Amino acid sequence: MRDRRGMTLIEMLIAITVFSVIMGGALGFLSSQSKGLDRSSNDMGMLQNLTFAGSIMAEEFRMAGANTPFKQPSVVYAGTTAFAFNADYASNTDSLYTVYYNPGLPAGQVNALTSSQRFALPGTSPAFNYPDSNYFAAGNATLNSPAETIIWYFTPDTTTPAANDYLLMRQVNNAAPEVVVRNVLQTAGKNFFQYYWQHIPAGGTAAATLDTVPTAWMPLKHSVGVHGSVGDTGAVAHIDSLGSVEIAFTVTNGQTGAALRSRSIDFMVPLPNISTKAVTSCGDIPILGTAVTSTWKVDSTLTPWDTTMILKWNQAVDEVGGEKDVKAYVIWRRLTTDTGFTDPIASVPSGSPTPSYNDQTAVVGAPGYIYGLAAQDCTPSLSTVATVTAPLTP
Repeated sequence: MRDRRGMTLIEMLIAITVFSVIMGGALGFLSSQSKGLDRSSNDMGMLQNLTFAGSIMAEEFRMAGANTPFKQPSVVYAGTTAFAFNADYASNTDSLYTVYYNPGLPAGQVNALTSSQRFALPGTSPAFNYPDSNYFAAGNATLNSPAETIIWYFTPDTTTPAANDYLLMRQVNNAAPEVVVRNVLQTAGKNFFQYYWQHIPAGGTAAATLDTVPTAWMPLKHSVGVHGSVGDTGAVAHIDSLGSVEIAFTVTNGQTGAALRSRSIDFMVPLPNISTKAVTSCGDIPILGTAVTSTWKVDSTLTPWDTTMILKWNQAVDEVGGEKDVKAYVIWRRLTTDTGFTDPIASVPSGSPTPSYNDQTAVVGAPGYIYGLAAQDCTPSLSTVATVTAPLTP
C-alpha cells in the first residue's frame, strides 16, 4: 500500500519557523513602507500648505492699492503679525478694473467699509480702528469706493497645547475671518512680516534705495483720514513709501517630539501700486487754498510811463498736494462798478513755484479793477474763486 504518513512534529516546527521569519520580514517591510508613506504624506501636506499660502499671499499683496481712489490709503496697517491693505481685488459685478469677478461674492466684501462700520482690525497691537472716513469712487461723490480692505494676520492657535502654534488668517472687511493654514510657527530670528521702504535721497543727487523699515517706525498705520491731504506728511506718511514686504513662517506636521517635522518659507513681495510719486486723480473739485495779490509795476524810463498790473499767488493746495491735479489757473477781471465776472482774460499753466500774471492792458485810475483767480483741474473743474481789489494808482 502507498505510504500515507504525514509531517512529523519536527517538520511542522521547521515550517512554522520559516513561515514566521518570512511573515515577520514582510510585516516589517510593510510597516516601514507605511511609515515612509505617512512621512511623505506629511511632507507633501506641509509643502502644499506652504505653496498655497505663499502663492495666495504674494498674489494679493501685489494688488495693494489697485484701483483705490486717491483719498483712500493703499496700505492701512503694517505690523509684524498683521498686514492690512485696500484693493479692488474682487467684485460681484462685471468691472473693467477689478482683479477677479465672482458673482457669488457677498455684497459686504466687494466695496470699501464706511466710517459707520469702523472696527478694530484683527491682529493689530495696540488695536487699530479703521476706517474713520468714507471713500468714494474716483469722480463720483456718492458711489462707494470699489476697493475692499483685506487683512492677513498670524494669531495664536488656542486649540493646541503648544504656546508657539499659530494660525494664518485672512479677512475681508468686517466679515468672519478664514483659516488659511494651521500648525504655523514663527521662524527663528524672523518676524512674520518685515517691510522695506523706498528711500529717495533729498535733492535727487543719489539713486533711490530699498531700505529696511526701522523698528522705531513700527507698526506703520494710516492715521490721517484723507490720504494725500496736507496733514498726511512726515512720520505718518511713512506707510505710503513701502516698496516691498518680506514674509517668513514655518509650517509643521502637527506632531510633537521625535515625530515633529517642519518646513520654512521666506520670500519677498513687491508692492508696485504703492509709491511716493505724484498721483493725478481729477476726482473732486480742486482746492485753491491761496489768496491773490495785485500791485502796479511802473517803468519810468518810457514816455509815457509803462504801467503793468502784477498778480501773484501761491501754488494751489491741489497742485503741490491733495489730488495733485491742477493744470492751470484761470484769471478774470472786471471793473469795480460791474456786478460780476464775464469771460476770463487769461489762463496760466501750473508748474511754476511762484505763479504770476502780468496784465499789461490795465489802466491806472478810477473806477479800478477786481481780479478773480481759480484753479482748474483736468476734468476740467474750477475751484472757488479768490478775488482781490487792485489799487487805483501805483
